[in-house]
Amino acid sequence: MGYQDVTIVSEKVLLLDMTHGGQILAPLYKDEGYDVTVCDVYRIAPKEMMDSLESMGIRVCTGNPEPGHYDLVSMPCHCPDVFLEGCTYGRRIWYSQSVNHFMKDGRFRIEVTGVKGKTSTCYVISHILANSGRKVYLRSSRGSGPYTEKGHDIQELKSIAPPYLLDLPEGDFDVMVCEVSLGGSGKADIACITNLLEDYGIARKTRHASEAKRDIITDKMNVVLSSEKDIWSDYCRNVTYVTDRVTVASEPEIGSPLRLTIDYRGKHDIAFDGSFLGLQYIEAIDMALTVCDIMDIPADSVVKALQSFKGVPGRGEVHMKDGITYIIERNPGISHMSVRRTLETLKTMGGLKDALVVIDPVSKKVCDKLDRSQIEDVVSEYGVGLIVTPGDGTEPDIPAGVRTVIRMTKEGYQ
Repeated sequence: MGYQDVTIVSEKVLLLDMTHGGQILAPLYKDEGYDVTVCDVYRIAPKEMMDSLESMGIRVCTGNPEPGHYDLVSMPCHCPDVFLEGCTYGRRIWYSQSVNHFMKDGRFRIEVTGVKGKTSTCYVISHILANSGRKVYLRSSRGSGPYTEKGHDIQELKSIAPPYLLDLPEGDFDVMVCEVSLGGSGKADIACITNLLEDYGIARKTRHASEAKRDIITDKMNVVLSSEKDIWSDYCRNVTYVTDRVTVASEPEIGSPLRLTIDYRGKHDIAFDGSFLGLQYIEAIDMALTVCDIMDIPADSVVKALQSFKGVPGRGEVHMKDGITYIIERNPGISHMSVRRTLETLKTMGGLKDALVVIDPVSKKVCDKLDRSQIEDVVSEYGVGLIVTPGDGTEPDIPAGVRTVIRMTKEGYQ
């Protein structure tokens, strides 16, 4: 009996989107023997990236993929299904689930996602851990690099999309603190969800943010708000709930020190200087203290670290110029929710009299675009003025009589 020629056909994998990490996942699937196609659906991938993938034997396309059947489709949860027009598939997973499959990094890792407060929470956690003697690496939407007692040494700009968890640098770091936009690896030592202030629509409102963010949940330890227990308890086995541990001990005033009392293995008094809006960090501190409890960080290290915390650069900074108080917010998460949060903070501090909000939508590549009508509604509710710049870097004229300018720049995620 003669042998028959048998052609072994590899399973076909389709990866949608090179903006949020398809180029990281593609070689990993290729190494496992799959026939891989990756699509630059947003048409912004650099040519050298596409050429590099093609040199590995990976099929690269721009726009919608070639119609046909794929055994596996992996895509960001927020990517709309319209890009799959003409395609069928045996199984579809999100990028976070692909990351879970490939994640082998054994270093202690804290992943942080949520609707608001991700960067602030990462910075508070990193600051405390670095000042307690840990060697810390921080990846955030501001940039990535070691975090020491002197602050964040940003050495590279990397996306905070889930696949970039597979692209962390080598090094003998004690803790990797990773901000993640939507979801996570599902394999962190500690996974934090800062909040779900609004379960907003993603993928052209065919899915919700909670569907993506819950992929961060790990079998190890999860940290979520006690007020959101009903949302996350069905998904978490090992969970610690964040409670209110911070009390404001002085009347908050813009530009003046803010005294706080924290409840961490006893009551402790700390003070923030007036160079940033300390009130905006209360929830981040609450979550950071919960993480510190899990990691058994001594109280004296925590208190000393918080005393030296100066906020996240560019987030709620307070400056005075020509008799006007400027509140600076540079953040990819600028939205009607963040505008409301800042205005509510300033209202508490008596800072909305003769105030003006200036929105600068400088980045055209941010996934959650600005909704001008929603922002107008919020600003009108608080009775302050509004200017939306063209986003071309031009400075608007500040009307006479304005005493406080809230300058909010919507940057792109790194």
